[in-house]
Amino acid sequence: MNPTKTDMPTGLNHPISQIRGTLEKATRIMVVSHIDPDGDALGTQLAFGSYLKSLGKEVHLVRDSGIPDKYRFLPGVDKIVQANSLPKDISFDTGLVLECPSLKRAGSAAGFLANGLQIVNIDHHQDSAEYGTVNWIDTKASSVGEMAYEYFQATDFDIDSDVATCLYTAILTDTGRFRYASTTSRTMTIAGNLIAHGADPRVICDFVYYDMKAPTMILTGRVLNSIEYHHDGRVCILTLTADMLAESGADESDSDGLVDFTLFTKGVTTGALLKEIDADTTKVSLRSCNGVNVAEIAAKFGGGGHFNAAGCRVPLSLDKAKQEILKLLRDANGQSN
Repeated sequence: MNPTKTDMPTGLNHPISQIRGTLEKATRIMVVSHIDPDGDALGTQLAFGSYLKSLGKEVHLVRDSGIPDKYRFLPGVDKIVQANSLPKDISFDTGLVLECPSLKRAGSAAGFLANGLQIVNIDHHQDSAEYGTVNWIDTKASSVGEMAYEYFQATDFDIDSDVATCLYTAILTDTGRFRYASTTSRTMTIAGNLIAHGADPRVICDFVYYDMKAPTMILTGRVLNSIEYHHDGRVCILTLTADMLAESGADESDSDGLVDFTLFTKGVTTGALLKEIDADTTKVSLRSCNGVNVAEIAAKFGGGGHFNAAGCRVPLSLDKAKQEILKLLRDANGQSN
């Protein structure tokens, strides 16, 4: 059955109704997602931006970090501006925060979410805190893009081809190309409806996964050349150093998605990509395909995410962080037997 607005509970106490009321009363709205934005963050931001503009709102799409080149095809993506480019005295009456389990995840943009403004929090992470004036947290949703589709259906927003492209990208990327356990029959029905609204699955998949710049391909090769297997081949580690970035001519954002390679080898159940930020900081992306909850590992360092996909920043050098993460992954795999 095709999704319709009658498929969803939208009574007065449902978050969708509360969010609709809050956004319709708003005048100047900041829409923000998490640092190091991925397809779900960017696609959903753009989709909600279109929705809010259709309501006649003053909308500011804001980000903390750079946009990975693979998402530059998204319609209107250049309208998402960096927080440090905003006037210091600008104020908003409402903040729409997407896919941020805490306000800290919004990075520098969180500085504008103060002074008593209304905050709408839409998220699907297991560790999401209810920091908003209105909170809609659905841990069963494959992505915030899927939640946005449900919201638009409930509010009769006309999804055009640009919005469909953004939402399809959000769902495609946050489900790992529809292979994560969060992918349901509902997810696939929504994806099909987005195609009917104008999303081109081949074009989107090509841009995200196959249309890499030469520096990105060079960086990918260097990172894959660092591959290590541990714990009887069940743990895979990839490393990205500052020298690799410099030698390849790539940006740090070009490493988006490289952690997925850690699970491509038969027998591997848990993987990590460690990125050297500076002499005392390492960014860690974690993946698993078994009973290991990598979100719990990330939480030890103030990070978080999903059961099978999470991330954090470790206040250690690359080598020391690798040893610490490797120990935690080994212990987690031992406990999952």
